[in-house]
Amino acid sequence: MAIHEITIQWQGEDAVVEFEDTLTFGEVENLLGGAVDLSDVTKPKIDLKYYRMNLLTKVIKKAPFKVGDKVTLERMDSKIVNKILDEVLEYHPLADYIEDWMETFQSLGKMNEKSS
Repeated sequence: MAIHEITIQWQGEDAVVEFEDTLTFGEVENLLGGAVDLSDVTKPKIDLKYYRMNLLTKVIKKAPFKVGDKVTLERMDSKIVNKILDEVLEYHPLADYIEDWMETFQSLGKMNEKSS
């Protein structure tokens, strides 16, 4: 786990936001469990708002604003949040996490074929 910094403009001054570049397995599972609905794998449903908001509350560790609070993020200037999100998503792309889930799903299908 490493901490990365991004500089933002906060109340007219430069300020540093620190975020983690990794999540625990449990954090990833909980994040995806709330953001991705694979009840019909041919038509997956993805709640991007859930993913983005919960990801930021999990990985931001230090900031000039209240950390770990969704309401704070919702009330912030979208340009600031999007700048932070752009950096965070480089380390936590949703597509990578979904691919891991789909590999598990495909492995289960192969196991079922072998047992038939």
